[in-house]
Amino acid sequence: MPRRTDETIAPLVVTRRFAAPPALLFGAWLDAKAVGRWLFATPGGVSSHVEIDARVGGGFAIHETRGETLATHFGEYIEIDPPRRLVFLMGTSREGPFSRIAVDIAPDGAGSLLTLTHFIAPDVAPKTPAFRAGWSGILDGLARETGEADAPHSLVLIRSFEAPRALVYKCWTEPRHMMRWLCPATFTVLFAENDFRIGGAWRSGMRSPEGEEFIHHGEYVEIAPPSRLVMTHRWERNHLEPVALTTLEISLVEQDGKTEMIFVQSGLATEASALSHRHGWTGAFDYLGQLARELAALGQ
Repeated sequence: MPRRTDETIAPLVVTRRFAAPPALLFGAWLDAKAVGRWLFATPGGVSSHVEIDARVGGGFAIHETRGETLATHFGEYIEIDPPRRLVFLMGTSREGPFSRIAVDIAPDGAGSLLTLTHFIAPDVAPKTPAFRAGWSGILDGLARETGEADAPHSLVLIRSFEAPRALVYKCWTEPRHMMRWLCPATFTVLFAENDFRIGGAWRSGMRSPEGEEFIHHGEYVEIAPPSRLVMTHRWERNHLEPVALTTLEISLVEQDGKTEMIFVQSGLATEASALSHRHGWTGAFDYLGQLARELAALGQ
């Protein structure tokens, strides 16, 4: 397996505490049955193949069916030091390119402190928010696999829009634009209002084709135009969803006049809720893409 030879790298570090002891946590990285349930797993995805040769120089192959798509991950183990440290190369094809991942586990009371370091090559550094979101969701799955049944679920969606990011940012933050997209496909936005400042509130309502009305709201936590927006999300009126306070993180990266949006919703109570929100946001982002394209064409 070819190795990365990048001398200049930008490491991404994700740290999380677990209730499980180090030995149990470490073992979950190398047990094929366990890996199929959590590593690179997504809401609604079905593990279709896991192969692990758990030795230095050995490799792994992990396949998950996601609708009509087969997601693949391949890698090679570089260092195995149970239960403290695991280092491996990872890529989405057998030919690469590959990045290096280091997992360090230390005792933390009755549980463990896990530090994951993803060494990211400069050419993919703009995707760092997506990598961070992905690993955070994966570690949620590791927590559930090792006994934390109530560990939250995360939803990660990545979309590309034919508009500059400043315009996409306005679509998220100006009520006149929110009115045109902030609802699932076939729904209608009833109202959108906000107090756009840190600690300020936002609130919006929608109606389904059957006439049911739903209301969601939250507060702004981080405002950094035109690249990042963080806000809380809670359903005020939605009998279909469990009560949960979640967090929405929107990161926008622009290149050649187009914008890549990395959207993360964390803190979802169940996998079913994550799937439901995936469906709703997917339709909403279709509307958002249409709106952003129209506004860009008008030069707004």
